[in-house]
Amino acid sequence: MNKYLSVNILSIFFIIIISATVSCADDISAIAEDGRGVILHDDGTWEFGDLTKPVEVKSEEQAKELVKNLPCSRGGTVDQYLIKKAETLSVDDLGWQVYAIEDGFEVERLLLTRKKIESKYRWHVYKSGKLKPLNNKAIGITKE
Repeated sequence: MNKYLSVNILSIFFIIIISATVSCADDISAIAEDGRGVILHDDGTWEFGDLTKPVEVKSEEQAKELVKNLPCSRGGTVDQYLIKKAETLSVDDLGWQVYAIEDGFEVERLLLTRKKIESKYRWHVYKSGKLKPLNNKAIGITKE
């Protein structure tokens, strides 16, 4: 009986060590639907990995385009998903807003449901080209 108990305890110990090691893995790579490589870093930021040289985001328009082209967890891109959502009769599209901040830009898409409820989708775009969803709505539609 003690033999089986110690084997079970040892097995659980190894499972815990292995799962802890796996969860601490480095960056995760994926392929977007348009064929571009996307890298999810451990800190939650995103970047397109198949660029020949790093992108330096210098303009609000550039930051907005990076967010629009992110792969969406519901298929297609973030922009395609939000356009489809905005076409719903009860939704008013208040458009994209981009705010310059110290280390890059914050990009926001605002939708108004039933003329009362604001739905904000926000991302941080670093000057280096990395992207990070900032709120639950953006996290929910940004493909991991």
